[in-house]
Amino acid sequence: MKIGTIGTGSIVTWVMREAVRMPDVAYEAVYSRSVQTGRALADSFGVKKVYTALGDMLADPEVDWVYVASPNSLHYEHTKAALQAGKHVLCEKPFTPSRAQAEELAKLAEERDLMLLEGITTLSVPHFARIRDALEQIGPVRQVSCTFCQYSSRFHALQAGQTPNVFNPAFAGGALMDINLYNLYFVYGLFGMPERVTYHARRHANGIDLGGIAVLEYPGFLAQCMGAKDCWSDMGAHIIGENGFIRVEDPVSMCTRMSVVTKAGELAFDEQQGETAWYWEMRQIAQIAASGDRETCRRRMAQSADVMELLERARQSAGIAFPGIDR
Repeated sequence: MKIGTIGTGSIVTWVMREAVRMPDVAYEAVYSRSVQTGRALADSFGVKKVYTALGDMLADPEVDWVYVASPNSLHYEHTKAALQAGKHVLCEKPFTPSRAQAEELAKLAEERDLMLLEGITTLSVPHFARIRDALEQIGPVRQVSCTFCQYSSRFHALQAGQTPNVFNPAFAGGALMDINLYNLYFVYGLFGMPERVTYHARRHANGIDLGGIAVLEYPGFLAQCMGAKDCWSDMGAHIIGENGFIRVEDPVSMCTRMSVVTKAGELAFDEQQGETAWYWEMRQIAQIAASGDRETCRRRMAQSADVMELLERARQSAGIAFPGIDR
């Protein structure tokens, strides 16, 4: 993988720091509209190429993968441009604002025999697979609760009258799309599509959600997904069954520690070796790329399309619209 990146936010540093640890992965180029910010990111990794015109980076024959980490509203546009240029793509979450856009991009990748993946840590960390395997031990599931409340460093700017991208409807921002998405991915990854999803949001004057609770209804149980960007708390998840429960510590984007509690006692797991969630994500993606595993790409894209639909349905239930994006 010779990766060119789009965007210069902190997520690019976190992801690429782990990516370059993988065999046969190289950080080839940076695209940024600003020479200064692009060069600062490139220099921190020893990358020589900085492009200020996206078309120039996409025309670079040495770049075969593009990592899209631009604002949410630009994911569709940038991913499509990269695919049309013949590049494999890893697109940061949330993949797109709608299922229709996700399916369109998946079809384009298929037509061009390219790999396309969404960057979502939750499904890649070892503890997630351990949680899925442990469900049978706790008996029929009756309740699920996930909490991801993280005070945003940009919330003060919003209070001061500015509109940072993460709180801007025109950029597909908000707590649901930014962090509660992880909770929905966690529940979906374990139990599939719910029969119904509703979102009860706390709204800012500009219409964006600062926080809220999504309720996913399954046969026999409910899942509550709480997320917020204007407050903070302990984070994690509980999956409660008739015979016990599974406890996840830290946000489900990381699943850093987990335990299974039954009448027989508590069994704790710490199998992620102190590595970050981005390490496990990039390890998995590098393996997919090295093996040319198109089937896993197809399966992962089908999952992404489902979750984009869940986000879309949740937004619609709360009356949250993205002007200029929603069709």
